[in-house]
Amino acid sequence: MLLFPIGTERQLRGYPWATVGLIAANAFVYLFLQNGPQGSNFGLVFGRFEWWMPVTYMFAHGGLLHLLGNMLFLWVFGPHAEDALGRGRFMLVYFSSGLASALLHVLASMVLYPEDLSIGLVGASGAIMGVVALFVLRFHGVRVRFFFWWIIPYVFYVRALWVGFAFIGWDLIWALATIGSEGMSGVAHWAHLGGFAAGAIWAAALKLTREGTHEVKHDEAREMIAAGAWLAAARRLEERTRERPGDAQLHAEAASCYEMVVGRHQDASAHWNEHLRLLLLARRSGEALERFRGLIERFEPEDFDPALLMRLGAAYEVAGDDEAALPALMAVVEAHPESEQAPQAALRAAGVYARSNRREHARGLLEAIHARWPESAAALTASTRLREMQE
Repeated sequence: MLLFPIGTERQLRGYPWATVGLIAANAFVYLFLQNGPQGSNFGLVFGRFEWWMPVTYMFAHGGLLHLLGNMLFLWVFGPHAEDALGRGRFMLVYFSSGLASALLHVLASMVLYPEDLSIGLVGASGAIMGVVALFVLRFHGVRVRFFFWWIIPYVFYVRALWVGFAFIGWDLIWALATIGSEGMSGVAHWAHLGGFAAGAIWAAALKLTREGTHEVKHDEAREMIAAGAWLAAARRLEERTRERPGDAQLHAEAASCYEMVVGRHQDASAHWNEHLRLLLLARRSGEALERFRGLIERFEPEDFDPALLMRLGAAYEVAGDDEAALPALMAVVEAHPESEQAPQAALRAAGVYARSNRREHARGLLEAIHARWPESAAALTASTRLREMQE
């Protein structure tokens, strides 16, 4: 009977150079160094400990099948952990998990199997179990593809979280079952547990479990959208925005869903306002301006916050698009005349009209500023410009 993972349903965002490098290093050590004169010193033997052993043992293996099995696990799970962490942090998790694996193995041997202290510990499985733990806690909603062969071959999928429970449960059962026996039965289950614990600690410290939960709920919302359950999807996405208020894309998705629901126009506009605000804060003005061009065809000026409209108008001016700036600035004047931004928006709009040689429009706005907001700072500037236009 054969059972082993062969992949996941998640798409990688980049090439896993660190994972490939570790696989190459393991293969090189096994094929070209381990059988050499110093090969016997690669394993971790507590009875004749050397300073390099806690690292070199991770690259030594007990046989070709041992190497192939470990590298398969590293290839399946490593690239996704590298995706989540970046190469530097991925390597830190890998090697720290390997060190934790060695530490727990030695401690378990000292307490439970002292006769095993003279037997070398070899293999990358402890470090790889740290990677597996990080993967299942970060991507716990992702399905892992397994190959099973007993009489006939069969491929099936299991969610990552259940894969983690199965792996840790298997090692824990065997580790406890060997207590009282003469040795560890040839498999370093305590080392696996130490590596897994280190990976789990890293995942918790880096708050990766929250990211996994976010992706699961986001996927659920997409499934609701595909089924046409717009309101349910909008509510799920709105729940996500409360936990990730700075995610502009989440607000856009929630707004789009609310647009599809009768009577939820106000909810849609609120999320579009936040989406645009976050884009501007992130200095993604180009995206914000392009989005606003489409939104003004479906929404009224009063649906947008005056401060946001003012910033959009200013951004259009900076981009050299005066004609696009005018609708945003005039929306403040016409839809939010009582706002503190209104007189300044009118002043900027007058400047746009003046630059495009529409002097009568500019004059009308300047006079309106002087009449409607006489106490504002913009009124003083408007008076000065009116005098300049008369000269």
